[in-house]
Amino acid sequence: MQSRRFTAASPKKRRGFTLIELLVVISIIATLMSLILPAIQNAREAGRRTQCLNNLRNVTVAALNFASSNKSRLPALGYFPTVSTGSGPARIMGRSWALEMLPYMDQQGTYDRWNKDAAFDAAPNLQLASTLYIEAFACPNDESAYVTPGGLSYVANAGFGDGVVITNNLAVPEHSFSAESMDWDGDGVVCDYLAGTYDPDDAKITQATGVFWPEFEVSGADTTGQQPQIVTATRNGSATVGKIYDGSGNTLMFGENLNAGGTNWADPRTRACGFMVPVDAATVNGTAAATSLQNIHNMIGIDASTSQRYPAFPNEAKTGPEGQRPYLNSNHPGIVVVSMCDGSARTISENIDESVYIKLITPNGTRLRNGIAVESPLSADQF
Repeated sequence: MQSRRFTAASPKKRRGFTLIELLVVISIIATLMSLILPAIQNAREAGRRTQCLNNLRNVTVAALNFASSNKSRLPALGYFPTVSTGSGPARIMGRSWALEMLPYMDQQGTYDRWNKDAAFDAAPNLQLASTLYIEAFACPNDESAYVTPGGLSYVANAGFGDGVVITNNLAVPEHSFSAESMDWDGDGVVCDYLAGTYDPDDAKITQATGVFWPEFEVSGADTTGQQPQIVTATRNGSATVGKIYDGSGNTLMFGENLNAGGTNWADPRTRACGFMVPVDAATVNGTAAATSLQNIHNMIGIDASTSQRYPAFPNEAKTGPEGQRPYLNSNHPGIVVVSMCDGSARTISENIDESVYIKLITPNGTRLRNGIAVESPLSADQF
């Protein structure tokens, strides 16, 4: 009898990743992710930057349209009207430039509902501004303003100031070309609201340093010295389109500020709706302040007891209370989005030369007034 030998079938070999192969695959994936993620982030940032540029361009066009309907005059930085009260006439914090943009940004209905005889933070205005989100007013990189009712990311060019917040008393113009204590002509007389002194030559030179200025109406509190004259001089002293002698394409109109808005986009205080350059008023004395980097860079306030350096240049002051830092800053890496008085929008580097930045702020800094020019002309290839 023939016997058969049965042989056991050999088991099939299982194929899989060895530990080395697995580590190689993981390293390849990690390498690809390190290449792709920054590209995705850069693409997202480019999109946010483009949206911010478009927003600021729309706001700027609205301001120019306002000017074309108001004898070429741009809106006031903030409006501080005088209204009748039970104790007599009193000045109130009315509204910022932002409200004046609404009819030119498809928000005529909101503008018509605004009560100009009430403060921005009183009924019904507070409810109106604090609950309304206007997309064109907010940069997508500004977490405090983007998709936030009442949010504001953009501020207006408010020129030079003495860097001193006198008080929140509405009887005192907080920031006005006719109340800033800078002795440009060196004659020993300055514009000082509290002291009631006024120098029209200094006022005109200060006015030439900014595009937007607040409008104050004379109230019953304006009784000292030349106070009524000082306040009357501020009746919409903003720039006139067509009379920006430094060049509309060389002059900033709006820019970003992460701390803009304060209470909401209608807050008229300079710290909330404007950006400015604080100058050491005690050391101007006829010196061309815009070309004196000691005056501009040190940023020491007029009060001799303080040694604080104001962070006035782009991206130097990103943190701070809302509505308290009137300087340009943004969350765009290395830049700030700005618009020019010709209606264009662009970016400027946070490393921009300080004297060039100062010149970009002034609309009429190169114009001679009584033999004094605040600054030298700016070349287009300098920024």
